[in-house]
Amino acid sequence: MGQQQLLLLVLSTVIVGLATVAGIQAFSENQAQASQDALVQRGTSIASDIQGLAGKPAQMGGVDLTSSGSATASGIVAKLGYETTSTGDASVPAEGAGSSGECTVGAPSSGSITITCSSDDAPQDVEVTVTPSNSSTSSDVVSTSFSSS
Repeated sequence: MGQQQLLLLVLSTVIVGLATVAGIQAFSENQAQASQDALVQRGTSIASDIQGLAGKPAQMGGVDLTSSGSATASGIVAKLGYETTSTGDASVPAEGAGSSGECTVGAPSSGSITITCSSDDAPQDVEVTVTPSNSSTSSDVVSTSFSSS
């Protein structure tokens, strides 16, 4: 009888240990996915705000992305009113993506702006591109695309 109880005790200890390891692994994977989702959300949010700036006339606080030299990355971040990180004037913290999460607004190039978001906790960097294009309407249309690298 004692041998059977000892065997059940060892078996239950092994099962509890394996369940604990599986739980820790699942938590780590979910944390990485949450960091990745936070990067996507922050990059998309910044792109949306840049779209709003691009839709406004310059006289009303907007920015013209189609003219070369009229907008700088740090100028756009300042107009958006974002808090910047210590790494640069065009770097914005990405809340929820870990302590090192940040999004960097690139300099406007050929009328488009690339926002690159990264974090040590996320498995991939996120890149969001905002591109205004002329259409048959009187105003510019701004499109946004994003990819993970």
